[in-house]
Amino acid sequence: MKRKAKTAAYIIVAAAILLFLFGWKVPVILKIESLHLPEGCETVYPVKVHVSDVYWLHIKGEKVIKCSLGYEAAKEYIEAHNTLEKLENIRIFPYGGMSDIAIYDAEYDEEFRERADQDCYIKIDYLRKI
Repeated sequence: MKRKAKTAAYIIVAAAILLFLFGWKVPVILKIESLHLPEGCETVYPVKVHVSDVYWLHIKGEKVIKCSLGYEAAKEYIEAHNTLEKLENIRIFPYGGMSDIAIYDAEYDEEFRERADQDCYIKIDYLRKI
């Protein structure tokens, strides 16, 4: 019986450590991935999440999509077809914009700069101060 209890304790400790190390990313990923996007949008860069202390301590997540509607129409669609709760801490920007705290930065994306359809690339951004 002691052996089973000891094994269970190790499993609980391992699960707690994994949850502490990676579990905080899950809500951010789910928040971005659960947004209702326009038909025909494709993921260019998947969701990446990190904690940063640039300027202030914050959690940042980003995903880059390509949408044939263009930035303005896609932003309007996303804002119209998602609830305010789903859009909390979510911002939508053109991918070509500049930012000091960007995860995906168009400035260093050679392939993006060579594309003619740059206005179709959209960055979905999650930012929450801790």
